[in-house]
Amino acid sequence: MNSDFPSNTWDWTLVTSVLAIPALLAVIAAGVLAGALFGVHPLWSEPDLNLAEAAAMKDRGTIQRLISHGVDPNAPARVRPGLLTSEALTVTPLEASVGTRTASTIELLLSRGARMDDDARAVVVCLAVKEEAGEILDYLDKHGARERPDCEHVATPW
Repeated sequence: MNSDFPSNTWDWTLVTSVLAIPALLAVIAAGVLAGALFGVHPLWSEPDLNLAEAAAMKDRGTIQRLISHGVDPNAPARVRPGLLTSEALTVTPLEASVGTRTASTIELLLSRGARMDDDARAVVVCLAVKEEAGEILDYLDKHGARERPDCEHVATPW
């Protein structure tokens, strides 16, 4: 055989190495599509939030969605470690919203059916005092102005 002319025989090593990358990409793509059928995101896993966790994170969209799907805005729920404190807590969404230090989440929850009786208000006020959440204290003073409770006698979740 003359070396000046190309060979008609395939170099299978070359063929397999060239096709390996597209084949691997095809397998990965099939896995991503199969995962999508079951709601699995290929790049990250975002845990579902309960209403108290959504309040602690100022996630207004999740708050709206959960309440519109019938979640009780007054029901205590477990908040995972790291969202409010280093430990897990069971708190109401109103209590959790104090961790944001802004009044917008409390205002949203109250407008969507959360109730704040005198006991709940005392806990929220005392948490806001403890967290130095002046915006929340101002909001509570303007809406339902009452004398502030003696926080030494109010049990707070954190």
